[in-house]
Amino acid sequence: MLRFTGKNVAVNRTVVQPRRLHLVLSGQCLSSGRLQLAYHHARVGRTVLARFASTSTSSSDAKSSHTPNLPPSSVSPRKHRVELKPGPLKGPSQSSTTPRPHSTSPKQTHPSFPAFRPSPKPSTPDPVPSAIELAKQDIADATAQGVLRPAPPDAGSIRRFTHQAIELFKFYFRGLKAINTHRKQAAAIRARVAAGGPAASRAESRFIRTFQQDALKLIPFVIIVLVMEELIPFIALYVPRMLPSTCVLPGQRDRINAKARKNQLLALAENRQLFELLRKESESSGFIAAQSLGRPGALCGIIGIPAWPPQLAQWRLQRHLQNISSDDTMLKQEGYGRDLTLPELKEALQERGMPTFSERNSADELRAQLKWWIDMSEIMPEGADAVSRRLFVLGIIGSHE
Repeated sequence: MLRFTGKNVAVNRTVVQPRRLHLVLSGQCLSSGRLQLAYHHARVGRTVLARFASTSTSSSDAKSSHTPNLPPSSVSPRKHRVELKPGPLKGPSQSSTTPRPHSTSPKQTHPSFPAFRPSPKPSTPDPVPSAIELAKQDIADATAQGVLRPAPPDAGSIRRFTHQAIELFKFYFRGLKAINTHRKQAAAIRARVAAGGPAASRAESRFIRTFQQDALKLIPFVIIVLVMEELIPFIALYVPRMLPSTCVLPGQRDRINAKARKNQLLALAENRQLFELLRKESESSGFIAAQSLGRPGALCGIIGIPAWPPQLAQWRLQRHLQNISSDDTMLKQEGYGRDLTLPELKEALQERGMPTFSERNSADELRAQLKWWIDMSEIMPEGADAVSRRLFVLGIIGSHE
């Protein structure tokens, strides 16, 4: 044991001197006792030599003739870290797949067609209530809105029925009196204009036209009220055009407007090929002559006027479009319907054959559609008039999907 220890000490004396010099130069000065103790636990002197040689630095100050040349390091240089976590796949950019339009596009001569938003079609049709149920609902709505006075809470069925009959008779009587009042007001407006006063506004013009329509319905309506007033709710359901505007309950008015719009949408869907053919044939000229219409009843269905009897369809179509022409002029003067409410905008679009709006449309969207109609109608090609140009615009509307 002592002999073996002596050999280790001899080895330490011959080998440790360069290592000791290196530790001194590097600022790590170890005591000889600690160094001998470290080498005392080594098994073989050569192993100690290899371990110290492999951990020695390549400093130029530590090199000596007694230090063997170290082999090149077998550790490869550190590679960049590769991120193995997959990232989201990016689709091809729009610019790489879609060709860019030319910077110099041709100038459009017609206003762009507005983006209509049709009403969503229900998956299953709603059940249609009976006429008696609709009449009861109309009376209940009118009572809730204050149009009719409610029955006493302790009234029986007979007294309640009698009360409702009396209230309906009062309502229709007040409506007939309102027609006479409107007659006086319309006469005052005409007298003012005839005397050189300010021209009639759009609201006054529509008021006079509504009074004229009510006056034509007055005689048959009075006969119905005097004979059997209980038939009026059924007339409002099946023949709503027989009722004057002053004798229509709020629920009946909403149902009449909804039914008229439904008929217009149905006419658009059934006659789309006809409208597309009319538009293609008249695109070169920019107008459709009223005399060349083979089926004027289809266009009557779009704008919501009766097409029966067929002999009067073309005359009604021309008269309606002439009224629309005058209305377009007034709307343009008043800022393209700037002051119109949402129901008034819907009514104006329905009169022009544009019932493709929905309940989600805002007033600004409806004004944009109305402005498109007025701007398109103002373009007058050679040989066109107000009616023929609007027939062409109706052809565009009817062929648009």
